[in-house]
Amino acid sequence: MKDSSVIPKGQYCYTWENDPNGSSGFLPGKAKYCPYYGSKMMNGVEIPWCSFLSLGGTDNNWKAGDWEKVRESYPSEEAMDKELPLFLLWDSCKECGENFDESLAQ
Repeated sequence: MKDSSVIPKGQYCYTWENDPNGSSGFLPGKAKYCPYYGSKMMNGVEIPWCSFLSLGGTDNNWKAGDWEKVRESYPSEEAMDKELPLFLLWDSCKECGENFDESLAQ
């Protein structure tokens, strides 16, 4: 059974944990991702994937030819669109709607 209580609050698939002693790029701290957020390999292409919804999405950072490689895994473009409708997941934007908290919207 899926547990929506472990999904981070807010509009993203992660929460930010401050760490004054560490740094991850330009901000001190690190992202703590939702346990349902991840990726799935398909024909050598990494697909952003939400296991809570059992759906994925296309990626804004795909290289030329990646879309065609993924498309080959499906019997039709409609079947691909049905399983990969989450267009903002590549950027860790929450699309499940769980624990969305307006007060945390940035």
